Amino acid sequence: MLMNKNGIEINFSGKEIFEELMRGTGCVMAEQISIFLESVNIAEKFIIVSRVSVDDRPAETIRFPSGQFKEAYELFSKWLESS
Repeated sequence: MLMNKNGIEINFSGKEIFEELMRGTGCVMAEQISIFLESVNIAEKFIIVSRVSVDDRPAETIRFPSGQFKEAYELFSKWLESS
């Protein structure tokens, strides 16, 4: 199950996650994994994909320029499937 930072459920689709990041709360979370928008300044934004450490797997955080949503979404999907 995915949800935004207000606790509202989000469907697992690239379009809905993109809309939530860019026009909604800026954050989508699953168990142990999140994808969110970080504004560095008025012109520079990053998409952050992060997961917590579990067992022998260390915590990871990967930053993508906001124009690379496809790559960020693919990593988020991959991590979600493997969790």
